[in-house]
Amino acid sequence: MELSTLEETTTLETTLGHLRRPLLPKVLQVQQGIVRAVHDFMFKKGLTQLMPLMLSPITDPLNHGVVDATIGYADRHWSLTKSMIFHKQLALLNPALQSLYIVSPNVRLEFSDRAGTGRHLFEFTQIDFEFKDKDRFYVMEFMEELVNAVFARLNAEIPEVLLELRGELLPQYEQWPVYRTEKLEAALGPDYERIKSEEATTPFWLLNHTREFYDKEDPAKPGTYLNYDLIWPDGFGEGLSGAEREHEYHQIRKRMAQVGTSQEIFKHYLEVAREEGLPRTAGAGFGVERMTRFICRLKDVDEVTVFSRKPYAASLF
Repeated sequence: MELSTLEETTTLETTLGHLRRPLLPKVLQVQQGIVRAVHDFMFKKGLTQLMPLMLSPITDPLNHGVVDATIGYADRHWSLTKSMIFHKQLALLNPALQSLYIVSPNVRLEFSDRAGTGRHLFEFTQIDFEFKDKDRFYVMEFMEELVNAVFARLNAEIPEVLLELRGELLPQYEQWPVYRTEKLEAALGPDYERIKSEEATTPFWLLNHTREFYDKEDPAKPGTYLNYDLIWPDGFGEGLSGAEREHEYHQIRKRMAQVGTSQEIFKHYLEVAREEGLPRTAGAGFGVERMTRFICRLKDVDEVTVFSRKPYAASLF
């Protein structure tokens, strides 16, 4: 449905107001500082940077529904990238690559029920990283070190901006509590993540989510999954999602059947798993906008953006 003239005028005023926010340049300084610090950290740790892909015949199926974002090109369907999870895994087939990272734009056309969460955008930037022959403990420790390194760098480079936006410099976290989802849910109910995030004063880890087929099932404990989410404290919610990856052909097919993923869409990926063998990897991805929101203590992640990306918000640009 086309916007009326009055609606267009109101939307234009709202859009211009979003662009002209006085604090926006300082928020963007923080975001720029995060990305710059991450690049330096990854370089020092020896990770190789991959350029992002925005279109692919396969992309992350996610564990929740979104509006379809596919186009027809060259006689086939191409998906806008929801995340580069499979491409990270496939890239590590190269025997000379041991670890990699990507500053990756992601498009997830969320339904209207996520418009008011304060955490969701329909387009955002994720920093993905993946390691060959590593496990979840290695990745979790890596991310803890990365967060503290980024925060220390921001404290050193833009202390006056941090003081204006958050009233204090960023902390260095020594203790990262670890919880299991089923135990928190039993104690706090279905809204356990939000409740625990609001209670917490430090970031913490949540383990054992039942979700996408590529999250590895513990061979010793069927029904337990070797995945992990980083949850920001003070009510800011999930900041990172990751897992050890399924890499064995028969196990991948079993997990696809369990969660209802189309094996036809992933037939070439499955062919590689069967004929070539996928590498054993573990990794994660964290949202740049969500980290910026947490650092700046912003009410809504859309306050990080220059052009509003809030799900279902009227937009002219």
